Amino acid sequence: MKKDGYYYYCKGEESRENNQIETAIQYYLKSVLLEKHFKTYARLYECYFMLNQFDLANYFLTLAYQGNPNNDKVAFQYAMYLIQEKETAMAKKILADIIKRNPTYKHAKLEFQKLQMQQKYQKLIQFLEEIRVDYKGYLGTKSLCLLHCYLLGFQADKLLFKKPKVVEEKEQILGLEDAIWNFMKEFQRWIELKYACKLTQSWSNILRFHTDNEEEAFDLFYQELHIFYQSGIFIEPQEQDTNKKNKKQYCAEDVQIYGQDITLVSFKKTQYNHEFYQRLWKVLTMIKRRPLSLLEEKSLTLTNIFLRGFIEAYNRSHEEEAAYTFFPGFEKWVNQREKLKGYHPWHKIFLFITANQSEAFDLFFTYLEEYLEINS
Repeated sequence: MKKDGYYYYCKGEESRENNQIETAIQYYLKSVLLEKHFKTYARLYECYFMLNQFDLANYFLTLAYQGNPNNDKVAFQYAMYLIQEKETAMAKKILADIIKRNPTYKHAKLEFQKLQMQQKYQKLIQFLEEIRVDYKGYLGTKSLCLLHCYLLGFQADKLLFKKPKVVEEKEQILGLEDAIWNFMKEFQRWIELKYACKLTQSWSNILRFHTDNEEEAFDLFYQELHIFYQSGIFIEPQEQDTNKKNKKQYCAEDVQIYGQDITLVSFKKTQYNHEFYQRLWKVLTMIKRRPLSLLEEKSLTLTNIFLRGFIEAYNRSHEEEAAYTFFPGFEKWVNQREKLKGYHPWHKIFLFITANQSEAFDLFFTYLEEYLEINS
């Protein structure tokens, strides 16, 4: 029998089937010296991979793909290698080509979907990681309830004053506000299915129900977020039964309807006659009228966190302007009025001089309207 490239390839196959990996490699190497073929390179990749010699494995995988980029198995393996190397743009293109050639290739579809998910939510994941690391700076304390409320406030500007962006399959990296808007819907559905929850509860409430305290719920959220993001899980949205709308859940449609009758205010303090403060006042008016529609309860702490998220979102979307804060001068005015020792944040003062969150909520709005000289 002629000892050509095919002969040594067959000998390599025989050795590989008998689990004689190193012997198989020698035959495959002899084969490619006589005849360069993508299948032989692919076998060398598999053998070196089995021996944990990854540099050599990836070298031969590259040669295999270059030899025949239209072979679905080799192309998929090469795409996975590129993902490990953080070359996601090329990997995504290769996976798309595989799916175009073979729409039934489930693994390629799953990995493509994962890349889409990761790309779409890239900025959001980075932002959420910032919050996880510096939760004291963003939220004051480690709490999933506060994190959820902060995210609701962050997307309020988008829902009230802009049109949320509907994401298509080919969508690129989303801005933070669009990402949070879409994330809320997709993550909500995924958590409902994973925890088999048929009640109309937010993802925050579901995770808090399955933990003992706010800190544990906060940590569980990030665990689930990692799985959701890395797995690229996408749940097709289902039609909702309008009769089962959760009154405590934050809905864009509700917010836009509630805010339609809120007119612009002419502040007597001229420094507040700016678009930002008009938007801020509209949000505050909506919170005062329907606190349970925007927050989980009538709470000054949640109001403060919601406003933090709203202000952060506005500032990030208007980076060319100076950063805005909550009615500069109000906090100093409250401190002077109450004559407490030292200087304190406005929300802490109201919580200190009242009996509970609800009373603090009411007193805050009373003082704010007095400070702004607005007749309620």
